[in-house]
Amino acid sequence: MNNNEIDKQKLMDAVLSSSGGKIDKQSLAGAIQSKNADALIKNLSPADREKLNKVMSDRKSMEALLNSPQAKALLKTFLKGGGKNG
Repeated sequence: MNNNEIDKQKLMDAVLSSSGGKIDKQSLAGAIQSKNADALIKNLSPADREKLNKVMSDRKSMEALLNSPQAKALLKTFLKGGGKNG
């Protein structure tokens, strides 16, 4: 296993642990593979979906979120297809 694969595994583990059990490993892997997070969003509680919608609808909040190291790492993983190309 190379460092890139280890980093992706750590990232997936971090997402899974921070979800509080709302996201399972198979769902996360499927979302990465398909590049579609709809299934993950459906697993959120109504309150969490509302928070996500609020952040996504506010430009400053969205910019702050996307500029975080965690978001950059997630986006990099999703955009590369979760390990298919890198």
